Amino acid sequence: MRIKNIKIYYIKKKNYKSIFPRPTFYKQGFVFIKLISEDDIEGFGEPSPYIANPKNLIKLIEKIYLKYFQRKNLNISYVENLKKVSKNNLLDLILPAFDQAIFDIHSKEKKLSVSKILNKKTISNLNFYASGGMFFEGQNYEKILNEAVESKKKNFFGYKYRPPMPKNNLSHQQRMKNPPPLDIKSIEKFSSKLRTKVGSEFNIMIDLGCRCRNIKDTKYLFEMFKEHNYYFIEEPFKRNFMYYKILEKIKTKINIAGGEHINNIQQFYKWNKKRYFNFFQPDTNLMLFSEINLMINKIGFEKIILHNWCNKINFLSNINFAFSLKKKILIEKNIIPNPYDYFFDTKKRVVKNGKIDFKDVMGYGLSIKNSKKQNLEIYEKKL
Repeated sequence: MRIKNIKIYYIKKKNYKSIFPRPTFYKQGFVFIKLISEDDIEGFGEPSPYIANPKNLIKLIEKIYLKYFQRKNLNISYVENLKKVSKNNLLDLILPAFDQAIFDIHSKEKKLSVSKILNKKTISNLNFYASGGMFFEGQNYEKILNEAVESKKKNFFGYKYRPPMPKNNLSHQQRMKNPPPLDIKSIEKFSSKLRTKVGSEFNIMIDLGCRCRNIKDTKYLFEMFKEHNYYFIEEPFKRNFMYYKILEKIKTKINIAGGEHINNIQQFYKWNKKRYFNFFQPDTNLMLFSEINLMINKIGFEKIILHNWCNKINFLSNINFAFSLKKKILIEKNIIPNPYDYFFDTKKRVVKNGKIDFKDVMGYGLSIKNSKKQNLEIYEKKL
């Protein structure tokens, strides 16, 4: 295929407000691309919204398109080969969106779904855990408890929440750089209520957001989480080997999940060598399909839980990849209402009763709806 044009979109909800903490991109907006082939077939791609602010992300996408994709003849291995020789971290971060778009075009040319391009023998359905539980310090816990109970009623595999956020509601980048402290007693009290509410058999998880700071507090928390039979603890420490050495001094054994930040296979090999994670959480907005397959070949299906937190293009990219696998993996489902969900038509590919069934559509099975009545600011640039 030969690439003729790219359209870069920036979508932002006008006057977005919430009384609860929300993902940064809900208010800030997000960027996605459409690559267009010489046959006028369009392919969607969505980079992670946490790479850079939208203005800078658009500039980076423009540079990468002009240098590596404009008027180039491409096959579906083009991005994989490009990333293998890349020594540029920003390029590594953005290439998966182009990979998504190229697979979308190629599968539409073949009149198949992306999952069928990846593997002709697809899995029939997928399992998800509900990912929610965002609230401010001092807010009523009852809403979060109800959210967990609803997730159980809807037959999700489990429910994941976050500890209460400071009321100044730091951005994602600020929280990663300077994680706020934890109110350990508050988490302990909530954990007891949560386990009582959902019963002993339903899986519960917590995303600690890199907020553990010392051995004493971490040991106390881990023992409490083990007592309440948490399925996994996500990102207890900052994303650096130095901080994870705390695990070597704690005897409590509990499943640790991490790796959503990993954006190339070499990073995965380094983290896997340390044996800190029981579960890795890759995402197709930072890792190529081929790279996640390499991860699975190295550690097995049972140690992969797909990170899946962003918008509809990324969601459909992730589930198409998951449908293409030989065995089921667990997948995150963001259950916090997303202001951009109705911008896209996803051909009724929705999670229902904690599952999604395979539907053979072309590409990802996604298009843009008529967005005039959705109170959105829409920027579009064509190169």
